Amino acid sequence: MRILILIVLFALGVSPLSAQEKKFMPYYRFNFGEGMALPSKGDFFASQDLSSQVGALVKPLGWLHFFGMYDLTYEGPGLMRSEGRIFSERAMRHSFMLEPTFATPYGKIRTRGFIINEKRRSGTNEVWGKGLYDYEAQGASVGFEKEVFGLKVFPAITITKMEFPNFTDLLREFQSASLTSELSGGLMDQDVQALSLDVSRQPFNAHASISTQKYKREKVVASNGTYSGENQKDTVSELGANFETTLWRFSFVPKAVYRMKRSNQNYLRFAFFGDTNPTFIAKNYDYNEFGVGGRLYLKLTQTKAIFGSIDLNNRSYTDRPTRNESGVYQSEKQKTIWGSWGGGLQWKVAEYSTWNLAYNFVHSSSNMKFERFIPYNYTGHVVGLYFTVAP
Repeated sequence: MRILILIVLFALGVSPLSAQEKKFMPYYRFNFGEGMALPSKGDFFASQDLSSQVGALVKPLGWLHFFGMYDLTYEGPGLMRSEGRIFSERAMRHSFMLEPTFATPYGKIRTRGFIINEKRRSGTNEVWGKGLYDYEAQGASVGFEKEVFGLKVFPAITITKMEFPNFTDLLREFQSASLTSELSGGLMDQDVQALSLDVSRQPFNAHASISTQKYKREKVVASNGTYSGENQKDTVSELGANFETTLWRFSFVPKAVYRMKRSNQNYLRFAFFGDTNPTFIAKNYDYNEFGVGGRLYLKLTQTKAIFGSIDLNNRSYTDRPTRNESGVYQSEKQKTIWGSWGGGLQWKVAEYSTWNLAYNFVHSSSNMKFERFIPYNYTGHVVGLYFTVAP
């Protein structure tokens, strides 16, 4: 009850904490967003994002801090009925996190444990709670933060166990159509190990990471149309940087990132049901990706500001060939460029409450011309209204 009272007082701008009570500080953040999109391919749709975070920072000792948080997030359709002729994907996620931090003479040891449960309904034929992409994750991380030659250095390792209890394989179901095969699930279960390094010295920040996904049951597709004995393994490497510069009332934050994915998984394309001569594509999921972007703020008054943003991404697949409008494979490798440009108005309506009204123009261009199921070449307009409460 005391936590709830403190959160309410903070939301009203009243601080009940004296200097002696600073060992306990509540945390609360609420985000609500309503967006509308008009793409050049497909139908107009509205979406809604809603998240609420409740937590607390506890300092029982000078060298020991605890931060715990619960997060509830909903992503799905907005400004429309939840069911109807047009179905929109929706998801609900519960997250729990506990982060103890230990101060030592040599630096800070940051540890974290977390649990995530997400339910996702991606089609009208799915029952809520039995979705194909429902998952549970448990993980832990440990890192060491230290200042070296004026740089704040933070290496860390994270281990995550992910389980998809309802995920199954349609090809396996067709090949062995039994109830046991259909309900077995778990084909996406995986263990993820990630190594990361963050280096910062204001106003510069740099980040490098490498993560490996090891699938427990998903096998690699062989060229003869069967599954081999090898399990799927994906590796994603990333290197990024950004810095923030301020001049008068302007604030500019440019960023850049390079990402590389490598997977031993291949791809079999069946032109029709019962196709006995499918097309085999080795290393279908390997790609190199480069992204740049930035965000610009102009503070007009104490409560109002305007902002602009731009994001561009260029992804090149190393082995995946393109397909023409008829679905025939070409010799050229697939390349896709997409991004968004936009801006908006931000204003504070209270000490802890902020509104954002934003518009973005989105664009995607690709040499992949076969778009029967997934659009690769399109433009769109997105307008969103976002509300944040953060005491």
